[in-house]
Amino acid sequence: MKAIIFILVITFSSCINSQREELEKTKLNKLEVSNENIKITNIKEEPPKNRVKILKRLKNKINSNEALIVHLFVPLCDNIHQGIIPTTESLGNGLSLRSNLYWATSKGIKRYFKSLPDWKLLESKLDIDTNVLERVIFKKNYKNNAIVYLIADAYRGDRMNNCLSDYFNALSGNRLDSITIEHEKYEIATNADLFIFNGHNGLMDDHPDILPSKTHTPKDAVAIACASHDFFKGYYEFTNSYPLVNTTNLLYPGAFIAEGIINAWAELSSAQACKTSAGQAYYKHKPKSGPNGSQNLFCFGY
Repeated sequence: MKAIIFILVITFSSCINSQREELEKTKLNKLEVSNENIKITNIKEEPPKNRVKILKRLKNKINSNEALIVHLFVPLCDNIHQGIIPTTESLGNGLSLRSNLYWATSKGIKRYFKSLPDWKLLESKLDIDTNVLERVIFKKNYKNNAIVYLIADAYRGDRMNNCLSDYFNALSGNRLDSITIEHEKYEIATNADLFIFNGHNGLMDDHPDILPSKTHTPKDAVAIACASHDFFKGYYEFTNSYPLVNTTNLLYPGAFIAEGIINAWAELSSAQACKTSAGQAYYKHKPKSGPNGSQNLFCFGY
């Protein structure tokens, strides 16, 4: 058993080191990325080193009674198509909205938020496109007068690359996606306020196609996935995004983490406070990790 654990640790460490080397090649000010779809030679803007502009924008929206938009990307857990330690057949069925670990269980995104009394499920739509099996929209009102719409998309488990591409291209301002919520139209790609990736760290397995950042207001970005800080950092720089909360090690990407972050974020809390809220939520639901261990699983900023 010890030998198996040792092999898993070595494999995971090698994966991280390999990905770090790859990201170092892509995060320079003069960036060159080449594949079948893109060739990039520069970045128009420096990535934000703090959240001053972001917080000002959020505060202005709240004062103007404008809703804050959170867009959550969920690649469904998939035993076959993702580099994960396999779970049960039903939990790891990347096409099942009824049983998937990251969507339908008590800690899965849809079921978890649906069970919370302060979040109201407004709408659920199936088959948004060839990649997204379901989209759910929730709403919550906060004491500081913030109104938050949470849009969560369940991506097919075998479409991890598409999910990551949509996530990063939305952050960079290169994706179009609009919806109507309570009779008002919202652009949830370029004009959302907080972007969250929640699931298996697909960057361990593949490299998504992304476009360079357009000139746009930088946005908060979160990646609730194993060791996301090392893997996502270069992509956040590339998309002119601020890494609000990321992870430092292996963890279970339960919906309670997203809830903790969103609640602190909507109250215009600092990145440090959002990170702390994530750690507190993790300890509450995974007490064996310990209070300090839970906090150490999360980080913020570059």
